[in-house]
Amino acid sequence: MIQKQTFDELLESYDKALRESGYGHSYRTTVLSRAGKLIQWHEKSGYAGLNDSVISKYLHDIDQRLCEGKIKEKHHRNLFREIERFLRFCESGSVELPYPLKGSRYRLIPEFQYIADNYLESGDFHPNTKNDMRWVSHKYFVWLAEQGYSDISNVGATQIQGFLLECSKSLSPSSMHNIKLYMKKLYEYLYVAKLSESSYKMLFSFSVNRESKIYPALPMSDVAKLLSVIDKSSKSGKRVYAMMILGAELGMRACDIINLRLDDINWVYGEIKIVQSKTNNPVVLPLTKKVGEALYDYILNSRPKTEERHVFLRFLHPYTPLKSATSVGEQFEVCCRAAGLKSNRAFHTLRRSLATAMVTNGVETTIVAQVLGDADLNSTQKYIALDRKHLKRCALSFDGITPINLPHNSATINPLTQGGGA
Repeated sequence: MIQKQTFDELLESYDKALRESGYGHSYRTTVLSRAGKLIQWHEKSGYAGLNDSVISKYLHDIDQRLCEGKIKEKHHRNLFREIERFLRFCESGSVELPYPLKGSRYRLIPEFQYIADNYLESGDFHPNTKNDMRWVSHKYFVWLAEQGYSDISNVGATQIQGFLLECSKSLSPSSMHNIKLYMKKLYEYLYVAKLSESSYKMLFSFSVNRESKIYPALPMSDVAKLLSVIDKSSKSGKRVYAMMILGAELGMRACDIINLRLDDINWVYGEIKIVQSKTNNPVVLPLTKKVGEALYDYILNSRPKTEERHVFLRFLHPYTPLKSATSVGEQFEVCCRAAGLKSNRAFHTLRRSLATAMVTNGVETTIVAQVLGDADLNSTQKYIALDRKHLKRCALSFDGITPINLPHNSATINPLTQGGGA
């Protein structure tokens, strides 16, 4: 297999191609992580380029792990799919994925395709948002064509309701939430573009209840234990400690930590200014004493001397930035094991721990949201469910309530038939 780029350059090109194709950060992180595992096998075997023999051994190892029950069949399929995807890119130089962008598999008639293309180009949307917009609009236009409509002129509330009803038969509440949200956005565009007589705002005013998972947070005592086990005397330890303290003290996401640049740190005013990767919103974070000391120690005594402006770099020449947020999660997992805590790669746990501690200490949810840079207040309100201290005050007392002593076979008694009365 011919390869003209170094492994670092190859991963960088792959990431760029995925990003330009509209794939979001979390998706690219997963894809790059799985490609990186294959590259690690080559590096351990002494290869500077892709080798068919090493690739075969790596794929055989994945098969072996499935046979031994170390991974599930679904994970096995995903690993094979991502490696196939990466190798196809290495050969062609373009992103050719077995599963295309959401919505792009729908084939639209020219009239609807023209509207959909203009709709997607009508604003500077985040790639993730654009993916959902594409999926919903293409799904809707295909459904209209199946109902015999060749243009939008005779489409109104009846057709919109029919589409929503059809979707509700097979989609989950979360998917229906997105259908409603982006149908509303689509008709706002159609109304402004004079392609629809109404935006049908009231038609999309219904609410969709979605399941919301509440993930656990580490107690602050465990966070302190995790930080204490890091060897801050070593170069790698200084880097790890600086990354962990950014999560623990400021609640920064792993993706924002690896994207942090020297220019983002204002030592004079004691601030860190970043544009969050997830929300694309700017946020100003305080350069606390612990954070400042950790960054100062790492930058001066551990970080390679280079013109590269990213804060966190690899220690191997040419000292490139860390490629994936998973590298931060992997270090978090190592720290958890060293501290005797439950091992996982969920670096986001530190963000939840900080938010929960703030809520428990009486900080208003709106302020917590500002500190964390949450775009949606609902994201922050989840941390209230982890505030056991104040939730206990909401529990109702049983004082004054006398328990009823029911007969042993009370489950078979119908009160409406007792005593012969109706």
